Amino acid sequence: MKNSGQKNKPYYSPTDLNNFVSCKYHIKSDLLKDELKLKKKEKSANLKLRIEHGNKHEQNYFELLKKENKKSITINPKQPDKEKFTETVNALKKGYDLIYKAFLIDEDFRGEVDFLLKINNKSKLGNYSYEVYDTKVTKSLKPKHVLQITGYSFLLSKIQEIVPRHMYLIDGANKTHTFKTSEFLDYFLYTKNNFENFLPKANKIDLYPEKCSFCGICSWLDECEKIWDKDNYINQICGIKNSQIIKFKKENIKTIKDLANTKVDKIKSKINLTTKTKLHTQAKLQEEKRTTGKSRFIINDTEKNKGLYKIPKPNEGDIFYDIEGFPQADKRNFEYLHGIYFDDGKKKEFKYFGVKKYEKVEEKRIFIDLINFLEKHFDKHPQAYIYHYNDYEKRALRELASEFSSSFPKGNQFVDRLLRQEKFVDLYRVVSQCMQTTEKNLSLKTIEVFYREERGADIKTADDSIRLFDDWCSTNDKNLMKNIIDYNEEDCISTHDLRNFLINNRPKDYPWFSQSEEETDKNIKVKDFEVQETSILLKLESKKKTGNTKIIDELINLVGFHRREDKSKYWAKFDRLEKTPEELEDDPECIANALFVKKKPVKDSDKTTFIYKFNEQNFKIKEDDSAFDIISDTTFGTINKITEIKDDENYIECTLGKKRLDKVGEPPKNFNFGPGSVVNSGTIASALNRFIVDYSESKKTKYKCAEDILKNDFPDLIKIKAGDPIFDVQKDLIDESTLAVKKLNSSYLLVQGPPGSGKTFTSAKIILSLIKDNKKVGITSNSHKAINNLLAQIENLALEENFTFKGLKKSSKDEQKLKGKIIEDISGGMKEFPKDYLLHAGTAWLFSDPRYDQQMDYLFVDEAGQVALANTLAIATSTKNIILIGDQMQLSQPIQGVHAGNSGKSALDFLLEGEDTIPVSKGIFLSETRRLNKNICDYISSSFYDFRLKSHPVTNDRSVSLNLKNIKNEGIFYLPTDHIDCTQKSDEEAKIINDYYNKILGQDYKEGGEIKKISHDDIMVVAPFNMQVNNLEKIMDTKDARIGTIDKFQGQESKVVFISMTSSDPENLPRHKEFFFSRNRLNVAISRAQCVAIILFNSNLLLTSCQKINEMRLVNNFCKLLKYEVK
Repeated sequence: MKNSGQKNKPYYSPTDLNNFVSCKYHIKSDLLKDELKLKKKEKSANLKLRIEHGNKHEQNYFELLKKENKKSITINPKQPDKEKFTETVNALKKGYDLIYKAFLIDEDFRGEVDFLLKINNKSKLGNYSYEVYDTKVTKSLKPKHVLQITGYSFLLSKIQEIVPRHMYLIDGANKTHTFKTSEFLDYFLYTKNNFENFLPKANKIDLYPEKCSFCGICSWLDECEKIWDKDNYINQICGIKNSQIIKFKKENIKTIKDLANTKVDKIKSKINLTTKTKLHTQAKLQEEKRTTGKSRFIINDTEKNKGLYKIPKPNEGDIFYDIEGFPQADKRNFEYLHGIYFDDGKKKEFKYFGVKKYEKVEEKRIFIDLINFLEKHFDKHPQAYIYHYNDYEKRALRELASEFSSSFPKGNQFVDRLLRQEKFVDLYRVVSQCMQTTEKNLSLKTIEVFYREERGADIKTADDSIRLFDDWCSTNDKNLMKNIIDYNEEDCISTHDLRNFLINNRPKDYPWFSQSEEETDKNIKVKDFEVQETSILLKLESKKKTGNTKIIDELINLVGFHRREDKSKYWAKFDRLEKTPEELEDDPECIANALFVKKKPVKDSDKTTFIYKFNEQNFKIKEDDSAFDIISDTTFGTINKITEIKDDENYIECTLGKKRLDKVGEPPKNFNFGPGSVVNSGTIASALNRFIVDYSESKKTKYKCAEDILKNDFPDLIKIKAGDPIFDVQKDLIDESTLAVKKLNSSYLLVQGPPGSGKTFTSAKIILSLIKDNKKVGITSNSHKAINNLLAQIENLALEENFTFKGLKKSSKDEQKLKGKIIEDISGGMKEFPKDYLLHAGTAWLFSDPRYDQQMDYLFVDEAGQVALANTLAIATSTKNIILIGDQMQLSQPIQGVHAGNSGKSALDFLLEGEDTIPVSKGIFLSETRRLNKNICDYISSSFYDFRLKSHPVTNDRSVSLNLKNIKNEGIFYLPTDHIDCTQKSDEEAKIINDYYNKILGQDYKEGGEIKKISHDDIMVVAPFNMQVNNLEKIMDTKDARIGTIDKFQGQESKVVFISMTSSDPENLPRHKEFFFSRNRLNVAISRAQCVAIILFNSNLLLTSCQKINEMRLVNNFCKLLKYEVK
């Protein structure tokens, strides 16, 4: 910020807005720095070097632009602000092609733009307007860079009276990144408005600095740490979480001393007793150091297979390993340096594998070099282990091995063997489970006080190494890389010294960790799938000489997809086995530390229900999941009920039949619920391999529709030229869609069905027409529910037309059956292909069966946005033509593994390449919704469907009469809420909804000329969290209300929808921002409403510091809803 001469009214820039959303205390420090004599961190020599190279990068790009834009001008940056602004405005009015160092002002908000480029788009200036271009020396663009150019675009719009459609960032590699201004503008405006409201009262607000993600890069961190040390603030306790700090402060426990002097049994906070005791002990240790100045540690006893029990017997071949990674936007880190410290037989040696450039090919090269070295090393030292500190190294190696598994299978196979042999020893987990110290954290550098001298390297933290690598990318300065290598070496040596320290403090009666010889022998054997995948990859490489290299590269990446997906689940399973129950409480895949309450028989059944009580946790487990216990690795029946009431009063029930109970016995008294066994995807994987092998061995594959998908060009339709519209938008959509499907020439077709557009009805009409033509038609989806929904529609249409046919639905459980009037339910195995049936329905396992190979004429894939590309290709082996029906803008199926290229995408995402809607040359967009009235449709269409979705006239005949003063009878309404410390439950929002719900119930609605009363069936209440769903059920106190999560209600609709977002602010978000602010989830939630959508959220949620550019896009959609605020 810059002094404007007026008190508490400085000039500010987009950079200040970024600091504001990151930390309000930062802004307060900026304002009061002179008054309080605060001192910022001085700019380091590296930062000065970065600024210098940034200016050089900007100047070089200017020279490039000048060659393309003849009429250019440079605004003199040394002039006073007003003169620079005047000169910029004059340049804009004169229509220069290029304006360099433009200076823009809107009252106190101002900024210097690298470049303004003229485009042919009308504005107040004339038949032209301008767009913003800004250079960044970094190769890893961040949200703050996008916020900055959004601010510049806003300032520019004030002059030309039109918001630029696009804005651009040029990174350190001279790559241009294009952004849509509309995807960020509302977030920027909301942030700017709150910043301006905050400034006048900033020095009056009683604001205390709290730790946040911004601390690592904040120039005021030293000043904040002085305050924390002076106050002996509780946030300094090692391992304490924000949620625990909040709970302690409610009991007036605000300092380390407060906690140390409070008896554990007097602390009422709802925190697990083991965790509470550990934090109390930690506070006493740190308070001891504060008073004595001396450091010490204690070793706690742990259960077997935890803590010091995980230390193997030392071996001369042991390796001490550390990785340096560089964060990348919206993807995994770039692993640019591997360091190892080991005994080469003569002396201890440090060896590193480092990139020469910031390029993926370099990352792969050093990974290959590392694996080749490790393979030779372990041949020589088979009893050796790899020691590292924290799980980053093991996780990064797994991800590298997985991503490069298709092009470098040996790496994946070798890392797999190391994992199966449990060769990775995470010393951080050992330390955190068995050791407590007088220090504030357990970073490697911090605990070195107990076993080695102070570091000699210039770099002190991982954040320092990240910044230096970024500078190295821009400058290629050898000294910068040398500093990073020195830092990495220090970490490797420190890991070695820590291992020795732990051995010296290990109880003598503890056994060394090891695998049995039998296990080791089993785990070092080469697996059959490894041999098969290697053979397939060799065939594909050979095919490159004559085949389509683009398709072959895609296929290479797809080899082993299902194994990688399954493996990620197994990795997670084994990682959990290393955690304590207290650590498992932080795993959202689990409900941990559940304590047995009682058991009861199920009436009129041989089943028994076991009831457990658990503490408040963030979890994804849901009713009807398997009741799988992580520790015993056993499934105990099914979870039939989860009831969340408050912090320490939540219940989970699992039910077992007598047969299962006799087999596995009663569940444990302390149950740690987690993801169950991995479903075997072998049949689907085999079908994918069948296609890949056929393509690699044949001149012309018999699976043409699968090949067409991978070409990702245009569908092949008879008598329609590639790239031409597939159907006539002026004619009947169902007739045109049916005709397009029948014209398919062994190819694929996309059908996108936005909410309420009738994709199920349209699909059923097409399928019925094909059956009448005596064609064999398949129907599949990820869920039996979706399949049955489409089958029911087909049956209804057939019965209306008095038309019968032979159809089958394959199910394995009774609840999966259709139980229809025409289509037969079939269970169990089939000896041969059932050729007498025209309609076949089932999941991917059915259509991957080799007996179905090329048997279908058409295969319809419903909810195709949830089907992985690999699965789509696998089931495509069953058919001549494939029709992908779905909507990538609604909920998708998450991919868990790490996959190269496009292999981790869904088929729709692969084919549409980031587009929100299907172009007419690639498929059919169902453009009319019979659900959403115009007001709701306008928001949904503009936010998610490129303005292509329109309301059908039938929606005009549907209306509600709510008789509410502040909420009208149609549209979207935002009800602001003001609550604090709400994470997954908000009583305030639940009570507001209950009040409105009861007022609406019994009011009139009109549909098709008939007036009826609004019932429970006509209202839907949606929340993102199970805990809020249960809270709503409790407060609303009616069994008839339709209350559930967003996922539960996909595909359903109602006259009125309430949406409770629940959480108070970004600090209270229980899950990552991309889940909470999900664009797809917001679309699904609002688009359930036919007439009225009422969304409740605390606007403080929107003042969030986005860590990824995509997070800004997501929050922006919520900022758009502010204009619907109910006053």
